[in-house]
Amino acid sequence: MELILIGFMGSGKTTISQLLARQYQRPVCDLDSAIEAASGQSIPALFAQGGEGLFRQWEQRVLKSVLTRPGILATGGGTPLKEGNRALLKATGAPIVHLRANPAATLARIGNDPTRPLASQLDQAGIAALKAKRHAAYQDCATLTIATDRQSPAAVAAAIARALGWPPRP
Repeated sequence: MELILIGFMGSGKTTISQLLARQYQRPVCDLDSAIEAASGQSIPALFAQGGEGLFRQWEQRVLKSVLTRPGILATGGGTPLKEGNRALLKATGAPIVHLRANPAATLARIGNDPTRPLASQLDQAGIAALKAKRHAAYQDCATLTIATDRQSPAAVAAAIARALGWPPRP
C-alpha cells in the first residue's frame, strides 16, 4: 500500500480514498468491502452470526492479505484497535493518515445507518465516548492526523496529497 486511511466510522475514509484514487490513478481497497467479498457475507450478517469477535477475526485475516497490494487502503473504523493490526499497518511503511471528525459531524454522517452495526444505537454522547476510547489506538499508528469535519472531501484529499508530496491534481 502507498497510503492507509484510518479513523472512526463516518470520518471520510471511503470517500477520501476514492477521490485520491481517481485523482492519482491508484487502485483503492476498502477493507470492509474486501471482508464482505472474502467472507461471502455482509458486515451486519457477520455481526449477527458471531458478533464483533467473528468480524474482527475476518478483519485481521483480510487485512494481512490486502496490505501487499499497491494503492490506497481505507480501513474499517475499528481496524487499529487490535495491537496486531496496528503492527501490520505500521510494518508496511506506508503513510497512515488518521481522519478525524467531531461527534456531531460523525452523527450527522452516519445517523442510524443499518450497515454499521456498532453505530446503529449510538447517540452523540455514545459516539464521543467510543471515539475517546479508540483515540490512543489511532494515534499509535498514525503518521498524520487531519480533521475532516470542517473541510470538503476535495480539501482533505488535497491536504493529504500536499503532506505526502504528491503533485497537485485538478
